[in-house]
Amino acid sequence: MAGRSSVSIVRALQERECGKGRGKVFRQLALELAEISLIERLKSEDLCKSLDDLSNETESVFNIEQSHNGHYAATVQTNKSVNIFEVTSMRKKAEYHTNERSVWTLSFHPTNCNIIAFGTLGGKVLVYVDGQETAVLSGSEPIGCLCFHPVGNYLVFASGNEFTFWDWQNDSTQIVDMFSDCKCRFLQITTDSVLVTAISQTLQFASAGIAKNLGAVEPQGMMVSFLRTVNFMLDALEHGCTIGNSFNCELKKQFFFWNHLINGILSKTDQLRYFPSIKADAKCTKSYLDDTLRILDRRVDIILECVERMALNRIAPPANENICDSTIDKYCFEPMVYFERVCYNFVEQRCGYMKYQFDISLVRSIMRKLYRLFLEFGHTVTAEEWPNPEFYLDSSRAAQKNQFILQAWNVETFCGVTEFPNFKEDWRNVLTVCSINNDSNVSISQCERFISTVRIKTVKEMEVRSLSRDNFGECLFVFKFVANFVSLSFSPSGKYIVIGLRCKQRMKFAYVLDKDTKWKVGVDFRTVSDIVESNQHEAESCGPNERVGLKLCLPKESSNYKEINCIKWAALPGYGFFVGLKSKFIQICR
Repeated sequence: MAGRSSVSIVRALQERECGKGRGKVFRQLALELAEISLIERLKSEDLCKSLDDLSNETESVFNIEQSHNGHYAATVQTNKSVNIFEVTSMRKKAEYHTNERSVWTLSFHPTNCNIIAFGTLGGKVLVYVDGQETAVLSGSEPIGCLCFHPVGNYLVFASGNEFTFWDWQNDSTQIVDMFSDCKCRFLQITTDSVLVTAISQTLQFASAGIAKNLGAVEPQGMMVSFLRTVNFMLDALEHGCTIGNSFNCELKKQFFFWNHLINGILSKTDQLRYFPSIKADAKCTKSYLDDTLRILDRRVDIILECVERMALNRIAPPANENICDSTIDKYCFEPMVYFERVCYNFVEQRCGYMKYQFDISLVRSIMRKLYRLFLEFGHTVTAEEWPNPEFYLDSSRAAQKNQFILQAWNVETFCGVTEFPNFKEDWRNVLTVCSINNDSNVSISQCERFISTVRIKTVKEMEVRSLSRDNFGECLFVFKFVANFVSLSFSPSGKYIVIGLRCKQRMKFAYVLDKDTKWKVGVDFRTVSDIVESNQHEAESCGPNERVGLKLCLPKESSNYKEINCIKWAALPGYGFFVGLKSKFIQICR
């Protein structure tokens, strides 16, 4: 543990015994020790075991959820039922039948492990309290995902193109629409009332007010076009290309989006209808943008740091010092007139007024950093030499299958009021774009400081991003791989992530990754002991072509190998993994 912390577990025990207040430090060390012990044993032992009282089960399990305290686990399988297990003994505690379609999603209550809800492919949502069916709500669309609010009696679920906020004790509902062609595949509300959603990309993206469609946007809509365009550009720069001439080409392409947006803002600034005050009875909608702008600002910072490193290595072009004052004015100062009018006034809409509330310095920071990214590093040619911009401004790309926009919404105040998030704002608080089939494809750590997703490009990219307030949305770790993945799960400490893999032959079963290592992409693996040793001199020993992690092939006997649907880390420390199989139900690995 020397590479992880200067405090040994023995020392932490001694200090805790003396009352020196190392409770959190000791807990973290103990969690990581239990996880390292499990991983070390998995390298040489076959720890996979079937449950004794389920030897006759043949159903396919495609998701496993656990209660907030880790005492209970629930399985979602193909026999139209939900099984509840006590984790320490792995004995079945209860079995609930829907008597219609298969269960697709389930959730334990975040503070009461005796309350559970699940939704079916037939459109039914059921809530059980202390083993008794307490509330039922039926609909016509399959239930894609659901979760409880940590306070109050609300259950939030998605079906079709709608979100339903259901007060299941008082049997009252509030429905909020998405775009007509959208669906949601992940929902979770954290203890500080942040709702994390994964909503599919709309096919209406081509008319969403960016690129060639920018000319049709009215002046009052340019603020949203700015946010949507910047999200679009940064997403392409982060994930489209990473090094060499291909990155330079992507940088050039995105500059044309940026230049087109700036020209649009400048041309419509004087057409904006705004007022310093409005009548008291006038209809006015408020939109808070600070969180969205902070996320964008951090994303630009990360890309700039990457480009600066590439420029030092002569992979990206060097900074251009021959930029005239008129260019600086156009991209840094002149557009701020529009944003200042929007920030300090009420903007007239077709129906009422909009009051955008944000820190103008955040917009100014984004504008200056993008100017530096595109003009200093991206372009050394004059405007007359640019190719036909129509080639670059074609935004009519179709939404990719199973690609979802991961976003965060504040739902702290919605209980008992009629103010709900506007889920059509696909530009607000965007964390990333990811691939999702069901709940098990996204994982939030127990401490709720990290979220893990997978994005599918030419290869698959597993990302760990921050949910902490001080660096919300920052990408902390990336791992690239090519195998078909089925699930993600954080360890109890939040240090490790297990990626479940679907392999029909006896190949790798899962990757176990240490997110606290440096950002690496490559082809070979090191064991956990190698990682611990190298943490002492990581800068010298870790090259750019190393992957960090452990490849698991379980069980050891090939004759016992079964294809998996998901693998989840047990929330209770030291209890290993739950392995949901495509057949033969479930196994434990501890």
